[in-house]
Amino acid sequence: MEFIASAPDGARRGVLKGKKRQITLTIMPELLEKVDAMARKLGQSRAAVINMAVYRLVEHGLVIDGLDSQSTSE
Repeated sequence: MEFIASAPDGARRGVLKGKKRQITLTIMPELLEKVDAMARKLGQSRAAVINMAVYRLVEHGLVIDGLDSQSTSE
């Protein structure tokens, strides 16, 4: 948690926008183009698509190279 808190946007700083907090995100241009294309396809904003993806990751987990982030065994 200390690692996250030491990030420029990790502490409870930044602009509150309603119930949400604005953060800084650095992303590869090629990936951003794909996010924007998906947003256009879905009729959503870039921020909405990123929010949906993060929500899905947190709620349903992620599998990378066979390792499941939701797995209870370590």
